This record gives sequence, structure tokens and C-alpha cells, in this order.
Amino acid sequence: MKTLNNRTKSLIAGIVAFTVPLFFITPKLFSNKPVSSPSKSAAAPPAGTKVATDVFVVKRETISDEIQTTGTIAANQEVDLVSEVARKLVRAYVREGSYVGQGTLLFKLDDADLLAKKQKIALQEKLAKLDEKRFRELLATEAVNQQEYDKILTNLNVLQAELAMVDVDLAKTEIRAPFSGRLGLKRVDVGAYVTPATVLSSFDDLSRVEINFTIPEKYASDVRAGQAIRFTTENSSQQFVGNVTATEPKLEANTRSLLVKAVSDNTTGKLVPGSSAKIAFALHVAQDGILIPTEALIPTAKGYSLFRMNQGKAERRDVKTGNRTKGTVQILSGLSIGDTVLTTNLLRLDTGVPVTISSVN
Repeated sequence: MKTLNNRTKSLIAGIVAFTVPLFFITPKLFSNKPVSSPSKSAAAPPAGTKVATDVFVVKRETISDEIQTTGTIAANQEVDLVSEVARKLVRAYVREGSYVGQGTLLFKLDDADLLAKKQKIALQEKLAKLDEKRFRELLATEAVNQQEYDKILTNLNVLQAELAMVDVDLAKTEIRAPFSGRLGLKRVDVGAYVTPATVLSSFDDLSRVEINFTIPEKYASDVRAGQAIRFTTENSSQQFVGNVTATEPKLEANTRSLLVKAVSDNTTGKLVPGSSAKIAFALHVAQDGILIPTEALIPTAKGYSLFRMNQGKAERRDVKTGNRTKGTVQILSGLSIGDTVLTTNLLRLDTGVPVTISSVN
């Protein structure tokens, strides 16, 4: 009887140990009340509490759809000065680095033989003119026939043509400035024998400069003559401006890019040919654009969203973004001019949460 009582007590104790937890768990399993999330309640403010936040009021902005690229600066006009004939250099008239006008005599080659040849032909021409005058008078009296006169006249014409050829050869001994510009460093000295392959010096027009750069093929149809560019160089902190003048009629086959040429004024002389240029090229300009601070954006699975104020409460809005700068982002859809965007305390916000404004930007 004593053993039976011990077994009975053990059985009763086991039933009690199983039943008591069910007493507390069963109401929670069948209750319709939601179980609150500890993390959510920790983030969300108590009901009726306003969240302090900074705001940004959306204003109308002028936005340029820009692309960034690099290019090379070149002189407006540049040539290597060479002689058309092989002769000795006898004089240099202009100092290195000097600015000269178009047509200025820069270098002189030896022309002694040409001057002697010209003098000889000139004397022959003088005699031929006297013969032509005499035979013309004789022809009028029919003392000579037409054939004899024509022979004398042809001889005069040949001599005059030879004089003209000598003048052309003499002109080739003078190297003149092809346009207004600056003479570079001399490559040869007086007394040197030069040929058409010998570069005497460089000559550049630096009153304006060209900026050559390429853009991707997807923008090729958006480039037009007259469009403005902005650029900087490594040797100057100043920002320069220029205008597109022309483009290649086709893309480069290897890079699938379009070569573009722009021109900029260089009266100050700060732009040096051969320098690299960092170029900002505006393709489109939107007069009613929207820019907001980047910290207002919230990444989502579909893109981005943000909070805007609606009657004193936060309202989440999905937005479509465009170009970005260092601190701003363009909004293409989802906002309107005059909207108030919330920029701080975003983790504590949700649609319908009351907000109070800390500061306005």
C-alpha cells in the first residue's frame, strides 16, 4: 500500500508539471491580439509623440544634364616652317617667341644666283622690247611680213615668262608668316644648308585655342554647333568656357565615340597647346528641375523612396532619381515644386507619424 501511494504521487506530480505551463501558453496561442515586435516598438515613438526632423523645401532649379570627359588643347592654327627649296639660310629676321603679323618676313635663304639670273634675263628682255618695237613699225609699212614679227614678239613673251619664273623662285627664298601668330624656337642657325625636310621653327596662332575631345556614341545625336562647354586645366585653377564648332561626321570605329571640336578665347595666354582639359559638357538643360539633398533618399527593393510632410505628418513616397552631384540628387518623378522633404531622423519615421520641424533648408 505504501508502494502504491508513492507511484500515485509521482503520477500526480507529472500531470501537474505538464498542465501548469499549458495554462499560461494556451491563451496566447488562441488570442487574436498581435504580439508586438520588440525591435519595432523600440524604433517607433510612442503614439502621439512628434518626431523632430530637418526639412528641405523643394524649389524650381535649372538642371544641366552634363557629361564629364577629358580632352586636349591645341592652337587655333599651327604649322612647322620649312623651305620649299634647298638653299643656305642667310638671315633670321625675328627673335624666337616673338608675335608677328601675317606676311612678316621671318627667314631669308641665299638668292645670289637667282638675282644674277634675273639681271641677265632683264637685259635680254630690254633688247627684245626694242626689236619688237622696230618690227612692229616695219610691219606697218609692210617692210617685214607677219611671220617675222610674230617670231620677235614670241621671243619677248618667253623672256618675260622667264622673269616671272625667277620672281617665283626668289619668293621661295623668303619664309613669311602664314598668319598672325607667335614664332617658336629656331631649329637651325644662320649659315645652315636647309632642305624641304628641315624644320626652321614652329609657328602658332594662340589668340584662340581648340579643345578636342570625344563623347560616347549614345550622346552623338545630342551634340550641336554652338553648344557651350566648361573646362579646367592642370596649370590653372580658373574655369574656362568654349563653344562647340564642329564634329566628325562619323564615329571612331575602335572606340565607338564621336570626336568633337570646341573653340575658346585665349587673349590672356593662359591656355597652352598640348595641355589636357577636364571638360563638363551640358547636353540638356531642364528649367523646372528638382534637386534634393542625397541624405533624404531611402534605398528600397524597387529603387528609392523618401518622406515628405503632409498635414504635419510623414508620408512615404517612391521617387525616380536622375543625375547626382556631390551632395544632391535629381528627382524625375514623385515630388512637386513646393513639397517639404524630411531629411533627418528617417529611421524613426513612417507614414502617419507626426513630425515637428527643427530647421528648414
